[in-house]
Amino acid sequence: PETKMRVSLLAGHARRAAITRFATCAARAPSRLVHASAVRHGAGPFKHFESAENSSGMAFEFDAESEKEIAFTLSKYPDTLQGRQSGIMPLLWIVQQQLDRTHNTIKASSAPGAMDFPKTQGGGGWVPLAAMHKIAERLGCTHMDVYEVATFFTMYNRERKGAFHIQLCATTPCMVCGAYDIMSTIEDHLGIKAGESSSDGMWTLTEVECLGACVNAPMIQVNDFFFENLTPESTIKLLDNLRDGKEVKIGPQNGLKNSEGPMGRTSLTGPPSGPYCREL
Repeated sequence: PETKMRVSLLAGHARRAAITRFATCAARAPSRLVHASAVRHGAGPFKHFESAENSSGMAFEFDAESEKEIAFTLSKYPDTLQGRQSGIMPLLWIVQQQLDRTHNTIKASSAPGAMDFPKTQGGGGWVPLAAMHKIAERLGCTHMDVYEVATFFTMYNRERKGAFHIQLCATTPCMVCGAYDIMSTIEDHLGIKAGESSSDGMWTLTEVECLGACVNAPMIQVNDFFFENLTPESTIKLLDNLRDGKEVKIGPQNGLKNSEGPMGRTSLTGPPSGPYCREL
């Protein structure tokens, strides 16, 4: 009991000392303790900035394709408020797919055996504030319910991007393989910095975390497509071909097939001999 009393007394002294230090600092500080300057874009990705193309007073409507996707998506969840709120994430992505106007204009060829993406996956689209309000109206939830999701996940673009949205991976594997050389090449060639869009609305450059193509580093994602094993020279060629509407090759830009090494396939050269998983 005596030890507990001593600990309690010490804690009390510490609290009083902290309060005294705070009061002393406040007395010495200028009278204006509240920062009232205008919030800049650097304040963080959670802030909405009104603009001519992204205003709270604008209207938004789902197109016919989106309506089909929404009906299919909501059929997965119970018809309750909580169940419908499960649709916030997919509906945000459906909006982003709807507003991706560039996907079908990119002439892209895939490596043999690779999956094609005939329909936009949303990488080049965005989600305006009016669309968030429309989602809340459709699901019967509050605007804040939608804001909380849209501002938490960086995959949702809340400002219009350029026609070609370049996402450059700078996580460790790409970084040690020259990601920042590729970034400098893109910045010099396009005249923009990371986080900026070109004045003609064609390009946006964004630095992102791992995109999952570490074995073929360095790489970038342009809208929905991955371009890997880049060099400054192949990056410039890729950007010029995209700008000129020429065909571009998805995946490795150095002649490799998918993620095979320079020696080609060295394992799993035939069907595996087993044992296999049991039938479930």
